[in-house]
Amino acid sequence: MTEDGGKGLVADLRKAALAHGVRTSWNTALVDLQPPRRMGDEIIAMVNNAGKETAIRAQAIILAAGGFESNPRMRGQFLGPDWTRAMVRGTPYNTGDCLEIAMSRLDAQPYGDWSGCHAVAWDANVNPSMGDRVASNEHTKSGYPLGLMLNTDGRRFVDEGADLRNYTYAEYGRAVLGQPDHVAFQVWDSRVASMLRSEEYREERVERITANSIEELSEKCLARGLRNRANFVQTIRDYNEAVYANRQETSSCPRKFNPAIRDGLSTLSSSKSVDPPKTNWALPLDKGPFLAVKVTCGITFTFGGLKLSADTSQIINSINGKPIPGFYCCGEMLGGLFYHNYPGGSGLTSGAVFGRRAGQAAARRVLAIRQGRSYPGKL
Repeated sequence: MTEDGGKGLVADLRKAALAHGVRTSWNTALVDLQPPRRMGDEIIAMVNNAGKETAIRAQAIILAAGGFESNPRMRGQFLGPDWTRAMVRGTPYNTGDCLEIAMSRLDAQPYGDWSGCHAVAWDANVNPSMGDRVASNEHTKSGYPLGLMLNTDGRRFVDEGADLRNYTYAEYGRAVLGQPDHVAFQVWDSRVASMLRSEEYREERVERITANSIEELSEKCLARGLRNRANFVQTIRDYNEAVYANRQETSSCPRKFNPAIRDGLSTLSSSKSVDPPKTNWALPLDKGPFLAVKVTCGITFTFGGLKLSADTSQIINSINGKPIPGFYCCGEMLGGLFYHNYPGGSGLTSGAVFGRRAGQAAARRVLAIRQGRSYPGKL
């Protein structure tokens, strides 16, 4: 891992870039790409800096501008109309412009799951258009496996214990977005509230709704968007009854609560059921005081991107299926890695692997051209 998370990673990369004489141009938008006409010709990237267009000439260009998660128009077009209302977790500048320029000017081949994305349960009270660089990931609300999630109608809508957090958190944002008003309430009792990650749930970071009873909690949630108090209370009562029914049926071979594994503590029994069930970590939620937090959907990045050559990260031409000379891609612009869901940490792995391959291939191309050698685009 990197010390201080993503902020530390960016700081390390900037330090390395400075050490190698890399020049950084801020507030500079790509507006056009002009591919070489012949082998060895320069590539031209037209950019706009403070209203002035400038041509950057190079022998190789690596595109690493992220997906289109910050663009409501493209989210609505590719992900669906509800996604125009999703909150943006990170930079407001990942607007898909470079994807569209690459496809229109280079005939780059779109690839992967263009209707899929990484989206999490996110603090409903923060800036909807961009993340907070200081708070960073602390607005994520991933403690749902320890408790329940209820929508504004007072109903559960996911199996909070379907799998370990790292295998569900990136798809449950979509589930929250699909609820009435695009929000939900995460709820816990005193058995587990102390286990919540402090960086996500401490009072300085999120509004904590507390009460001594479920009825009182429902009253406080009503003032924050809950529509149906009776359903809210009854849903939790039904859940508790299902938990106790399961314990009674499994008393001869009891399971032990363990949030580090799939512990099998569930709501499943022959006498009482709830829909959806809770498959793991199903503790009763009846020991006050109680805690609730209001969440919505925070979109992290989109899965659709460009098709690349696996060994060099060269962009593939959609017309002839061949690598486009001098153009490379990495990061979240790369399509085809993720479909429907996302295992935690794999995006960083992708960035490291394909970023290195793109950098090596681009450098070798430039060196070959400078030495007067032909370069077909492969390592």
